[in-house]
Amino acid sequence: MDNIQYFCNPATIEQNALEQVTAYSNNPDIEKLCVFTDIHYCDEKAVPVGVAFSTTDYIYPLITGKDIGCGVMFLKISKEDWLKPFDKKAHYQGLNLAHQKMTDDGLGGGNHFLSLEEDDENVYILCHTGTRNRGIGLYQHCYKLTQEYSLEHGQEVTFLPKEYVDEQFYDYYESILKFGYERRKNFCVKTLIFLQNANYIKCEKSQIPKDYLSQNYAKVGEEGKLFGTTYQLQDSIHNHLRFDVEGKIIHRKGSTELKEKKTVVIPLSMTRGSLLVELMPYHPTGQEALFSCAHGAGRKYSRFDTMKYWKSTLKEKDRKAFKKQFAEMLDRSGKFPSGYIQEFDFAYKDHSEIFEHQTYLKKITETRPIATIKYTEI
Repeated sequence: MDNIQYFCNPATIEQNALEQVTAYSNNPDIEKLCVFTDIHYCDEKAVPVGVAFSTTDYIYPLITGKDIGCGVMFLKISKEDWLKPFDKKAHYQGLNLAHQKMTDDGLGGGNHFLSLEEDDENVYILCHTGTRNRGIGLYQHCYKLTQEYSLEHGQEVTFLPKEYVDEQFYDYYESILKFGYERRKNFCVKTLIFLQNANYIKCEKSQIPKDYLSQNYAKVGEEGKLFGTTYQLQDSIHNHLRFDVEGKIIHRKGSTELKEKKTVVIPLSMTRGSLLVELMPYHPTGQEALFSCAHGAGRKYSRFDTMKYWKSTLKEKDRKAFKKQFAEMLDRSGKFPSGYIQEFDFAYKDHSEIFEHQTYLKKITETRPIATIKYTEI
């Protein structure tokens, strides 16, 4: 346990997650294991969600599960270029249909989403998704490698000596991370174009190709003008391995990678919005935290308990308030799909703990939700 560092209050960690952390810290070559405020038990793997750890000689390629390369991108547009409030009745369903054509394999399930959010000065397009089938393929490849090494090692293990893999493996891994980045960019850029087409943003509408949904915008720059609209986008990733960080291998499972002068998104909940934060310059604790932080507010209730709370504990007037505010999310029977309810605000913790325990973070802004698309399986 001497190699565990908590960037949260350990007393608030559920017992099964705490047991996972303690047990996992004893694995070979784990030098430091950092625990963040959104830690929670993971029944798929031996390590909980909401951690980062470093090794020197061993790789733990299975810790991310099949969601390898998952992250959050934002595209920012100044409100000076924004022409009118987003009309959910007129365009929510259109955006929902359009996003299904933005990539070949959809957003994915769980807490993945595409959203419009705002603060006082800007509108943000946010996309939280991963690498889908290619990430599953990489996971299966990594699983095969660990099985092969287990036979040589003489017992079942989930790690690999770094010399067991070659440059081709590293190139393959990086190509999958790049694929996830490009998917998020296509979602964000095509949503921007959808809004341009719907006359929400100052732009050169005549320049927009009719088949924009089928085009690939992966090469679009991270800032500039697109069809007359000035934008800026930045990406962050929270389920991955980095193989050469000052001689270390950094493993992140549900913890956001931080880089100098880069703004990252910490989604709070579907009905609360998001935090945008940066690594505080010259703050020594950032390095102690393996340049990682929480990737969300952290669940207050499990998905099962959230549904129980919605049905049995939440007052009827509060349920009606949700239905009035987020009427666009209701199905034909006038009910919220369970996948939506499980991401509502009451299911998540107060995010004040993030700054209390991760003092190396600088708050850039906090957004408010406008409209959210989620849980699409194609």
